[in-house]
Amino acid sequence: RARLAALHGASIPMAAASVLVDITLGVFVQIAFTLLGLALIVTATGHESFVRPTLTGAVIGVLAVIGFYVVQRLGMFRFIGKMISRLANAEDWHSLVHSGHTLDEAIRTQYARRRGVIGCCAWTATSLILGSGEIWIALHALGLHATIANSVILQSMVLTIRSAMFPVPGALGVQEGGYVLVGNLLGIPGDAAFALSLIARVRELILGIPGLIAWQVIEARRLLRARLAANAR
Repeated sequence: RARLAALHGASIPMAAASVLVDITLGVFVQIAFTLLGLALIVTATGHESFVRPTLTGAVIGVLAVIGFYVVQRLGMFRFIGKMISRLANAEDWHSLVHSGHTLDEAIRTQYARRRGVIGCCAWTATSLILGSGEIWIALHALGLHATIANSVILQSMVLTIRSAMFPVPGALGVQEGGYVLVGNLLGIPGDAAFALSLIARVRELILGIPGLIAWQVIEARRLLRARLAANAR
């Protein structure tokens, strides 16, 4: 995302800062969405055995987000640049300190845009809710009893499981297991829950592959223009 933003005119520090701020705010919104799903699943099923571990994870997540936000505001990248420069003890590395300071200032500028921060959170929350709508439609298509509450529960809990297992590439197997586990609590048959996961995978491919192709087209055009400009000299 930072690369594409830079290609379309944004400065490199501002492009990188926008991605970092977006990730930070996205995690915060997802934690809130997880707590909503937790409240709904306890209300719908009466199961409370997983409330404590989920709340513990949410508290840890909130503290981590707050900590990451604080170090960003304090100048994390300038500090890292200083440490590397001191360890390297070379003049060539001193520019890294200035680059880190520039990135820190760009991050502060992003957070100072209150409307932008609120808008980012709102759009992220909207995307999560729309994802619940996708599950609601899929439940109907599979001939199952679909409710908004069940859709939100599935969306929030599966996303939480995926986030907790982030080291697994593409959450392969994790997402499927999450749907089966949460679906079982909601009375959804295992094969239907697995089908929901496959539907989500297909949606990811339908949206993701064209995006990757478009990115490569943009990069190819940029390289072609650079080559033509070099040949014209």
